[in-house]
Amino acid sequence: MDLNELKNKAARISDETFGIERPSKGPMLKLIEEIHEVLEAINKGENPQEEFADCFLLLIDSYRKFYGNGCDMQALIDASSRKLDVVAKRKWGEPDENGVFKHIKE
Repeated sequence: MDLNELKNKAARISDETFGIERPSKGPMLKLIEEIHEVLEAINKGENPQEEFADCFLLLIDSYRKFYGNGCDMQALIDASSRKLDVVAKRKWGEPDENGVFKHIKE
């Protein structure tokens, strides 16, 4: 299954389950909860793969709700690639106690 097929399957299930009128911020707010579940699993030494999948699906659903059902996931892949180029050019500070890096604003 490619990313567009996954988006379409997720869209069908999301719309049938939660309704087509659900705004794009709904999945994003749920994503915040799911991120905490990933962190909890990591902290417990458990396998967080299912929680990562929840996060990924919520991100795809929010993206699709924002840009419409016809959105092409290649656009998100391309934007991610461009963003990686920006990230690679940034200067980064030292990590905090949790391993979080912040870029140095120039």
